[in-house]
This record gives sequence, C-alpha cells and structure tokens, in this order.
Amino acid sequence: MTGKTNDTKNEIIQATIRLISKNGYQQISLRNLLGSLKLTTGSFYKHFQNKEDLFRTVTKIVSAKLSNQAERTVITKNNNPLDALVALGGFMVQQFEFQPNLMDFLFFNEGIGDAYHSTGPTNFPLLDYTHQLVGEVASCYPISDSENDLFIKIWSFIQGYGILIRHKTVTYDEKLLRKAATELIGVN
Repeated sequence: MTGKTNDTKNEIIQATIRLISKNGYQQISLRNLLGSLKLTTGSFYKHFQNKEDLFRTVTKIVSAKLSNQAERTVITKNNNPLDALVALGGFMVQQFEFQPNLMDFLFFNEGIGDAYHSTGPTNFPLLDYTHQLVGEVASCYPISDSENDLFIKIWSFIQGYGILIRHKTVTYDEKLLRKAATELIGVN
C-alpha cells in the first residue's frame, strides 16, 4: 500500500508541475487537478494539508532541479566568484525565457515567502545556492553593502531582468548582465 500511496503523491506533484508549466500556477484549482488524475479530495489530503502545502512541496522539487542544472552550468564557466555569479544569473534569466510559468511560480507563489525570511538553509535550493555564491563574492571583493543587502540587489536584478526577458521586452545580453553584476558588487 505504501508504494501506491507514494505513487499517488508523485502523480499529484508531477501533474501540478505540468499544469504550472503549461498554464501558470494562478490557474490551478484542486478540483481540476484531481479530476484530471481521477483522484478524490480525500486522496489529496492524505498527502498534503492544502494547496499551499502542495505548492511548497513542488517549489522544493522544482528549485532542486533548477539548482542542480544551475550548478552544472556554473561549474563549466566558473573561474572566480564573479564569473560564477554571472553564469548563475545568465542561467536564471534564460529560464524565464524558456520556462516562464515555472519561473513565475518558483519566484512568486504564496508558498515561497517563508524561504525569503529564513536566515539559514531553506527548502529552496536555488535560493540557497544563490546565497552561497553571493557569500563567495562578498569574501573575495571589498563590498560596502552587507552580504544580505548585496543578495537582495542581485536577486532583484535577476528577477526584474528575467521578467523583462520573459515578456520579450528585452533580449538576454551577457555583457549587460556582467556590467550590472560588477556595478551591484562595486568592482571594476
């Protein structure tokens, strides 16, 4: 019975990811989600407390997957912390172009708020990885901001630039990203 229960939970998670990717997280209703899987609300509540709990679980899974992909991208381009940060930023803004609904979900769903207020590791691996790289930058360059303020500036730029790219207002430009990173960090 445990195998079937785990299969059901995984089916709900995978269907949620598919629906988010296709239509955006704002369009998900539990009734439609469960109907598409031919599941009852009772089977949903065996695995999740509510929709927000489902979103927290999906956030963790999507974040872990993207974090792994980002780390592989950064490793291939990494010469120093600044290069690593630019590679991570490039990876993330390109995801806004190629997976816009998933990135909107990852950055803006209701279940992610607690991760932003955490002072330690979160259940949001991509956020943790970004914090790690910002920490490495802060230890290598004389920055005037606190590490947290630097993180906020970088995270905000990545989100904003990603949204502009998502809406085809601008196209990705690595030179612009590098220039923004050096200006935000305060290095030449």
